[in-house]
Amino acid sequence: MTEFNPNRPYALAAGDGRPLAWFDSTIIQKASHPGIGVTECVMKPGEEPPLHVHKNEDEWFVMLEGEVMFHVGGEHYRGQAGAFVSFPRGIPHTFTIESPTARFIVMNTPGGFERMFELGPKTPEEAARAMEALGMTIVGPHPRHAAKAA
Repeated sequence: MTEFNPNRPYALAAGDGRPLAWFDSTIIQKASHPGIGVTECVMKPGEEPPLHVHKNEDEWFVMLEGEVMFHVGGEHYRGQAGAFVSFPRGIPHTFTIESPTARFIVMNTPGGFERMFELGPKTPEEAARAMEALGMTIVGPHPRHAAKAA
């Protein structure tokens, strides 16, 4: 794999990229640069992050397979293949996977927080530490856990 440089052509074949970790998910880093981060994720229910805020990055999702409910700024958006959702910096957000698995592309600008997956969290506590280490603030539990506590 060649190093991503936004000033030069760059291409990866399907499935190519740097494999990273988040619980048991499949995370493939497609590009990482100070200007942009891009990952392809395959996740299942229960592997989603808690409600959190990015102080530095805007984040975008492009759904490829499966069904996800996106939670952002108190609003909820259903996403299936082809859906596009924006999580602006400073606004609390997360998502809930509603199919057995979901595959999506995550893009963030500026780049940086995609490096969180390099820390390879396997537990909710490790995930919280990884998120906070990369400048995210956890502001509440995942909606699935908040509903059980209510």
